Amino acid sequence: MLSIPLFEQLYALLAPPVSSCLGCGKQTRHMSEKFTELCPDCAGAIPWIKAPRCPICGRGIGCPDCTRGDWAVERSFVLNRSAVLYDERMREWLGQYKYRGRESLAPLFGKMMIQAYNRLEQEMRDSWQDPSWRIDAVTCVPVSPSRLLERGFNQAEHLAEAVAGRTGAAYIPLLERSRDTEKQSLKSRSERLKDMKKVFVPGPGAADQLNQLMEGFESRRDGRQNIAQAQMGQNRYKPRLRLLLVDDIYTTGSTIGACAEQLQTLVCPSGREAEIYSLTWARS
Repeated sequence: MLSIPLFEQLYALLAPPVSSCLGCGKQTRHMSEKFTELCPDCAGAIPWIKAPRCPICGRGIGCPDCTRGDWAVERSFVLNRSAVLYDERMREWLGQYKYRGRESLAPLFGKMMIQAYNRLEQEMRDSWQDPSWRIDAVTCVPVSPSRLLERGFNQAEHLAEAVAGRTGAAYIPLLERSRDTEKQSLKSRSERLKDMKKVFVPGPGAADQLNQLMEGFESRRDGRQNIAQAQMGQNRYKPRLRLLLVDDIYTTGSTIGACAEQLQTLVCPSGREAEIYSLTWARS
């Protein structure tokens, strides 16, 4: 019969190590299989948006904003999808990561974004009946130099790089902020839309980066092209450039809309159309 000390030594060697859950801080040997940074309770409490009710902004409940005629018609992006509902738990996680510099959460947030992208990709393939649907490049909402200096990182860039790694598409920082804006969470929707005007501009070398990306695109075919027209040679078909714009949270869409508008302006001189999709970690 094994002595207790020897048994404990064997158990310590064979049992899973004790880990600290990044969500609640609990010490446990049994972490979530899918999200190994979390205990099963925290992983099970993630408020995933699996079936968006709004086809435009991806909100999981009724959406008054996207029923407005101007937004439904004039927006510069196709749609937004988000990983989770921005509840109190998610607010705390994002606050820890974004404002308190807890970068150990970055891998977890990246995994959550990849799961959200997988849903987006499958939705688009089903919607367009195009099993080859994919994005061409990933970019993100930029932060100002002062915010970058204050935080030490751009959380949207971390999320974008995680998605780019999953898709194999290039991550390209195309935009920069021309000025700081006041805190948006305390503003009304109309104030946010007004405040975002001309905040974003093309970054240095953005046009050259896009031109390099689009080289060789002539051989790619879009599932929605007019095949007959292309075969007849009436117009040389130029496939649309699919860009994925990444940010941490979607509230009114003012930030995403302003960035998408600038991205459309960047792509326009190439003679191609841009399809801009938004992917955010949370939907408020």
